[in-house]
Amino acid sequence: MQLLLATNNKAKVARVRSLLEGVAECFTLADKGIESIDPEEGSDIIENAKAKALAYKGKTDLPILGMDSAFVIDGENADPARVRRNALEGRDESTMTPEDIARAMVEHYQGIARKHGGLARAAWENAYAVVMPDGTIKSAKGVRPVILTMDSVGPLDIHFPLRTMYISEATGKRPLEETPEDERLELAPDRAALKEILGV
Repeated sequence: MQLLLATNNKAKVARVRSLLEGVAECFTLADKGIESIDPEEGSDIIENAKAKALAYKGKTDLPILGMDSAFVIDGENADPARVRRNALEGRDESTMTPEDIARAMVEHYQGIARKHGGLARAAWENAYAVVMPDGTIKSAKGVRPVILTMDSVGPLDIHFPLRTMYISEATGKRPLEETPEDERLELAPDRAALKEILGV
């Protein structure tokens, strides 16, 4: 199976390619010479994932995969779909480097963990939607429970800055400490969601 990913984010592309290894050959927008489109996003990550995929309908004959994520923290009322935007509230993102943005996100979520006594139960919710060439849309969500900490351990990852700050409940480890086998265990809900919508 071949699949167009509705993103040029290198980290997301690498993750999906890894999750679908042996299942699908994944192409980026850049691979296919398709100009990137940024559809308006709301608070429903399934609908956001669908909108991202539908933005490219008619531009390819391949199935199109859109994705979005939310970081749900117990006891917090902020919109969990605004993972980056919550951290950058009131700042002009256009004047910030990717490193500035990543540091701002780490500082914001450190503050939340500190407010909860240093640790907070949380979960990554990752939504996936595929638009098939015949217009059929299928969607699913993978949920990964984690513990948010106020400590940032390891080098800053500008693509996934919060990976330095949480412990996976599935492995009992921080992602940067995980073996490849641990990472497969942590990401199993996402792999299951992708396989569900692709029917493999």
